[in-house]
Amino acid sequence: MKALTVLFLGIILFFITSCGDPVAPIHETIVEKLSPIILTDEDLFSGIKVLSFLQNEEKHVKESNSLFLKGVDAFRNKENLDSADFYFRSSLLKEPSAQTYFELGNLCMTEKKYDDALLSFNMAEQLNYEPFSKLLYNKSCIYSLQEKIEQSAQYLEYSIQAGYSNIDYLYKDSDLENLRDSWRFENVVKKGLRGVSNSENIFWLQFKKQFPKVKFPLQLNNYKSYAELDELNKQISYDYENYISEMRDEKFSREVGKIFYYHSNPYETKKYVVLVYIIRDDFMSESFPILYRMATFNHEGKLIDKKVIAGQENMDDSIIESEVVEDGVKMIFYHTVYEKDTEEYGYAENPIIKRTKQREVLLTITEDGHFVENEIDLVSELD
Repeated sequence: MKALTVLFLGIILFFITSCGDPVAPIHETIVEKLSPIILTDEDLFSGIKVLSFLQNEEKHVKESNSLFLKGVDAFRNKENLDSADFYFRSSLLKEPSAQTYFELGNLCMTEKKYDDALLSFNMAEQLNYEPFSKLLYNKSCIYSLQEKIEQSAQYLEYSIQAGYSNIDYLYKDSDLENLRDSWRFENVVKKGLRGVSNSENIFWLQFKKQFPKVKFPLQLNNYKSYAELDELNKQISYDYENYISEMRDEKFSREVGKIFYYHSNPYETKKYVVLVYIIRDDFMSESFPILYRMATFNHEGKLIDKKVIAGQENMDDSIIESEVVEDGVKMIFYHTVYEKDTEEYGYAENPIIKRTKQREVLLTITEDGHFVENEIDLVSELD
């Protein structure tokens, strides 16, 4: 009887498992690959669409930065507004950034397209543009130009409280003329400065806080892709060019061949602050080393000294590999030999086949914030 029961149950189980579609194994899952978000001209001021676009896996940072620099050159140096508008918008379509939106807003202000300027500044704010005080100040200027005095006054007060430091310029800026004709102007300047003992110091602190503290030892990576560099290090706005003199060339026009990035704040004493920033030459390929510069400032933001500590500034220079440690920066200088003649073939896709160590240095900082090189090894040797 038991045998018949077992046989009966087996037959039922056979029919159940053999009828209908086969059952998928429980470990199988369906993975749907999301299609990349496409950005169009109509989407440039849609915050939701732009933020969604920035989640795309594929990045176009190099092309975006190149277009941005061409836009800055056309706008600031050549004063070709149509070209600047084209380059800025093209840059945003490739890879939106707060800095590009901010410069597009400045361009729209120059063209008296105030509504578009506000849209641009709003997008820059959404993407965390720094210095925030300058963004607020520009909005105040737009509202003044539109004769919206109450809004202009409100944003001017906000900008001063956020660290806008050029107080003398408030009394000269033609964009604020309508606001200055109102009784609100003097009132908001006083309210903005109330509790602010030193607005210039606040502006400096805004700049300084963008540099993260580090854990020693810190190895400086000379080779980063464009996408990796933009993902890991935030670009420095031109509004901070008082602290980074390299942002202007010898003719005092905007330096548009290089992009500057925050990196780190490794040391700080009672007398000085040390900041490290990165400079990437946009005309060089990804195979060319990026440059690290270390600078010392007093606690009011005045430059004391600066020094290249890693990478390569010019093609004929030594390549410096460095490690930041508690007592200074260990720097090794290398002479490099390339597979092909660099004068004929250049440096792109031209691998290094040999490196010779020229010297080894420990870079230290004096009590008053100046750099001193201490030679460790002057004997050349093959690496």
